Amino acid sequence: MPKYSNFDEDRLQKACKAVLHQKKPNIAKTAREFSVSRTTLADRVKKARSPFSTTESRKNALTSHQEKALTAWIVKMCDWNLPPTAKLIEAWANQALTRADAGRQPVGKNWAYYFISRLLKHLSLALVKQNLKESKRI
Repeated sequence: MPKYSNFDEDRLQKACKAVLHQKKPNIAKTAREFSVSRTTLADRVKKARSPFSTTESRKNALTSHQEKALTAWIVKMCDWNLPPTAKLIEAWANQALTRADAGRQPVGKNWAYYFISRLLKHLSLALVKQNLKESKRI
């Protein structure tokens, strides 16, 4: 959100529409007409930014309900003194995605680590790395 005090999202949207309907867009002139920042208007038009909204992020692989269920599962496992590894969390997320929608891509191999790092802030969980006994025997 811009730092100046007279910012109005409605004026900026109207200015964006006006610029997009012009045959030869003149951003500076349109910004003066609607009394909005020229750089903000140029950014919105150039990058086709939509106004800030409170909708769910499209970057998240899981929906908010799936993330809440995964978080509840992680907390339950930690209460049982069986903290899940990143591989288990990744497998749970992929299983949830396949149950919900067969067309969605599975989460990546680093997704679980990013998800855990987000959770660490809220739940104060520690990252668990399990060592295999067989590697010590060799």
